[in-house]
Amino acid sequence: MIGVMATITVKEEKEKEFQEIMKKLVIAVNLNEEDNLFYRLYKKSPFIYVVLEGYKNREALQNHTKTDHYKKYGKAMIEFLDGKPEVIIMDELAPNK
Repeated sequence: MIGVMATITVKEEKEKEFQEIMKKLVIAVNLNEEDNLFYRLYKKSPFIYVVLEGYKNREALQNHTKTDHYKKYGKAMIEFLDGKPEVIIMDELAPNK
């Protein structure tokens, strides 16, 4: 499995707009990407969000970035971001059962 942790900083007073778009992306990924194991949004602090993602393999992760919903919602949220997201991609070492 491939794990991804994306840390996203949002501009002040843009949290609501960001959350609305990001929640749509979370739903779309979980409903439409067969090789995505999980895609979750968390709030770390007032302007910092973390997305935790799991994919069956690297190909599934690559396919994720090519989907229409990723492109649509990713483009829609750009104006709310305060800088580039920090994305960490990790290989799982100890799989769950």
